[in-house]
Amino acid sequence: MDRRSWYIIIHPMRFTGKGHGKVILMGEHAVVYGEPAIGMHLERGITVSLGVPSRGSPGKNLAHLDDRGREAFVAAARAVGVDPARFRLTVASRLPVGQGLGSSAALSVAASRALLRAAGETLDDARVLDVAQVLEKVFHGTPSGIDATIALGKGPVFYRKGAPPEPILVGAPIPVVVLLSGTSPSTKAMVERVRRRREGDGPGTDRILGEIGALVTEARELIRAGSLEGLGRAMDENHRLLERLGVSTDGLESLVAAARRAGALGAKLTGGGGGGAVISLAGDGRHAREIMKTLNLGPNSFMTMVQTPAGGAP
Repeated sequence: MDRRSWYIIIHPMRFTGKGHGKVILMGEHAVVYGEPAIGMHLERGITVSLGVPSRGSPGKNLAHLDDRGREAFVAAARAVGVDPARFRLTVASRLPVGQGLGSSAALSVAASRALLRAAGETLDDARVLDVAQVLEKVFHGTPSGIDATIALGKGPVFYRKGAPPEPILVGAPIPVVVLLSGTSPSTKAMVERVRRRREGDGPGTDRILGEIGALVTEARELIRAGSLEGLGRAMDENHRLLERLGVSTDGLESLVAAARRAGALGAKLTGGGGGGAVISLAGDGRHAREIMKTLNLGPNSFMTMVQTPAGGAP
């Protein structure tokens, strides 16, 4: 009888998930006072991989995370019925740190997707967000959920405080160049600055906030229509109003002016201000690359292309 030896190679299981970075396209600060805002995802993001280790302690398995990150991951793992000690976690990020681009939400969504795969669950968006909120509560206490919704990567969303976010169908791809100032913003400090200004000059500040809200509503229709030039003008006006609110800086103003000189259709700060990033709008991908070449900021600039994902509405 012919004996044959059979060798089975077993590859260790690996479960992965991705979360996208985000920018606020328009509506910063006004959204705190009931006006709408538009957020959109970045192509860049964070990928979490869970591999089954041959050995190792839970501490070593989660070595890619700091103490708060480990606390968040363990809480989420338990929420889906997965033993966090079973897996070795690795994190790969293409998001700059401290620039207001939604890194914690991206990590939360990436970890949520990986954990749900490990648990054998389907990646329904609502379920992903439920688990992501477990992590976000550790990071932020009482998160609104907006950043995590954008981190799903399903296109831009229109949102207003107290209402569910509304997906926006994109009439034409939106090429955006992100410019990093290199200074870390304090969103809390900027929100407090606007609050104090409003207390001292309620009607004047409220007029600015209302004008920003009107621009956001206009921008939603411009995005649907694919009118990039109109959207660029709205972004310029939004930035002018944010400057009047006192949340811009000399560094951000310099980046905005440089982007406009380089041919951007519009440019503005994104997020709370006081540092962080500037976004500039291009006509297409080639135009975006020309803007980046002209500005010559190296790793402090990158392009993202936002559109409605294939298959219809996000």
